[in-house]
Amino acid sequence: MTAYPLDVARPAFLDALDGLSALLDHVDDTGLHARSRCHGWLAADVLAHLHLGLVEMLAGFPARTDRPADADLATYWTATPPGSGQPGWEHERFARAVAAAYARPTGQIVHVATTLRGLRRLVADLDGPYRLEFQGHVLDVGDFVGTWVVEVVVHHLDMTVALPDTPAPPASGLAVVRETVTRLADPDVVAGWGDDTALALAATGREPGMTPVLG
Repeated sequence: MTAYPLDVARPAFLDALDGLSALLDHVDDTGLHARSRCHGWLAADVLAHLHLGLVEMLAGFPARTDRPADADLATYWTATPPGSGQPGWEHERFARAVAAAYARPTGQIVHVATTLRGLRRLVADLDGPYRLEFQGHVLDVGDFVGTWVVEVVVHHLDMTVALPDTPAPPASGLAVVRETVTRLADPDVVAGWGDDTALALAATGREPGMTPVLG
């Protein structure tokens, strides 16, 4: 299993965080109360879900291990954590409850911004390579960061479906999504998608055109 280079994942992740920050600088309560690409979720619900994940990511970096990697940039998306199922209604309801707990949809942005600052500093200063345990699997740190590039980029797109004039995800982040999808899907099918944004939406089932490979 070849590790995804941290030197590639790191700048893409930092770019993805900058893109998300730019988006949050442009949205207001009405924008966050708009529909998203996630069924039944408003943009604020998606943001709450993403923030919960980023906090979990932040806590994952110290979990270093000498065990061999058993998941990577691509197989992470098809691997089920040992002893658990895929997130279901419980998580969906919890994320929506978190978003609804704020008096205004934009109320959560200050908390998200704090997490983004912490992640930006940590990832910028990461030493590597090393492996870590996360959600019952072991990943090289470059693969771990790369999976979160995908997560941030895809949910950035989810939040902008009804906000066409807001900042788009960065090209470097979309390139990591393309690399991930290329490893999971028929390369000839992937090559037929010249637009990285369209590929990301199709590969996650947000738009038709190919069998979804990203959860």
